[in-house]
Amino acid sequence: MEYLYDTHFHLDLQKDRTAAIREIEGNKIYTIAVTNLPDLYRKESGEIASQYIRFALGFHPELIHQYKSQIPLMWELLPEAHYIGEVGLDFVDTMYKNEQIAFFSELIERCRFCRNKIITIHSRRAVRQVLRIIGNNYRFKPILHWFTGSNDELLEAVDAGFYFSINGAMMTSKRFLALLPLIPKERLLLETDSPFTYCQKTHHHTLENIMRLIKKEKENVDLWCNLKTILS
Repeated sequence: MEYLYDTHFHLDLQKDRTAAIREIEGNKIYTIAVTNLPDLYRKESGEIASQYIRFALGFHPELIHQYKSQIPLMWELLPEAHYIGEVGLDFVDTMYKNEQIAFFSELIERCRFCRNKIITIHSRRAVRQVLRIIGNNYRFKPILHWFTGSNDELLEAVDAGFYFSINGAMMTSKRFLALLPLIPKERLLLETDSPFTYCQKTHHHTLENIMRLIKKEKENVDLWCNLKTILS
């Protein structure tokens, strides 16, 4: 049996957090609830206990300059965090590019040989730099969230052992669908990135639709098995 799960979901940004939790629990959706700042991770993980929700310690790259006072808190919380995200690089605006690179580089070095960490990575217009920082010598499980890079960058990420989390917007993009055949079926994972993507009426309907679209393009893909692999 293939269960539903979501490797990139913004629980704290939902219009009705209580209803979102109720649906996750009612439909048994294993959910990685990413956060954008360390203090939000501390708050959310302290307030909510659910067998289906796992909180990820995050520091969104676009917020690093504004909230750099929280960097020490990130390092304080990091040793005990199993899930990390949303983290990465975003070069849409390059004003604070060097600060992003410095933070992400230190994060990766602190996690490099941690077998128990799963990191969901933002890489908008910065895939090459993300790949350069991580390289091939690491023990954590890297997930490229909402990949928008080039053909060559995708192949490099595949060779380096990365996973790719797929949402509904990606599955309606002609550009991404042209890249999808290059990703091994064993490296595909589900995400919604809700509320930043269009969702169906409910969380579980959205995930079911993404799963259906992936299976239409990828024969014999076992998305639940892929999740179990990164959790093992």
